[in-house]
Amino acid sequence: MNLLLPPSSVLFWLTISITLPILVLAVRHAPWPQVLANQSRQHALFATILALALLWLLQVSIRDTLAIHPLLMTVTAMVFGWSLATLIGVAALVVLEIYQVPLRALTLDWDVAVAQFDLSTLPVDFCLSVAVPVGWAWCVLWLVDRWKFKNPFTYFWGVGFFGAMLSCIWLGLAALLLFGVTGSEIQFDTTWEHFIVFLLMTFPEGFVNGIIATMMTVLYPDMVKTYRDDWYIGKE
Repeated sequence: MNLLLPPSSVLFWLTISITLPILVLAVRHAPWPQVLANQSRQHALFATILALALLWLLQVSIRDTLAIHPLLMTVTAMVFGWSLATLIGVAALVVLEIYQVPLRALTLDWDVAVAQFDLSTLPVDFCLSVAVPVGWAWCVLWLVDRWKFKNPFTYFWGVGFFGAMLSCIWLGLAALLLFGVTGSEIQFDTTWEHFIVFLLMTFPEGFVNGIIATMMTVLYPDMVKTYRDDWYIGKE
């Protein structure tokens, strides 16, 4: 979910106070040596950033206030882990804004389109579209890792499908809480009146995340950071 209106000062500073510590932790705990040593993982990381930003262009505008789009942050967290998924998400948000400049130029003057390049909504978009789904995916992975029922489907569908489905609901609830606390009445009213959109997102979000998670784990298990052969299939 992305804001289409500039956030209030209270909303901006609250979200930036949440965003900065998360980014610092992500940068600090990211497995940089492994990434730098593995060229295929580097290619996958940059391709994911570009693909997510392109996918997020497929958004639905609600009252010219909010834009709803697919997330795919659950499977990103499954493949790359919490820290890299967080950094990929924030990079994708920046690339998304860059993508939108030439699109605006189709209907506006190029100078006007460039002047409308604005990252003031980035902290809010990061908290809702990246921090919430990635944090939730990490919680689900933690729970599944401690579940005694050992089966690959608990990973594919427990995290990739059902975890991604629930992330849409958590996103909507987090948006209501954030907008309510900061007194952002326009955004709060729009989210509340159209909360059913988050419910409608659950199945397609879960289906796409589940399919990609299954395909990646079956075809490229070494690329999926959070998958454990020894746990899910008892491989020694």
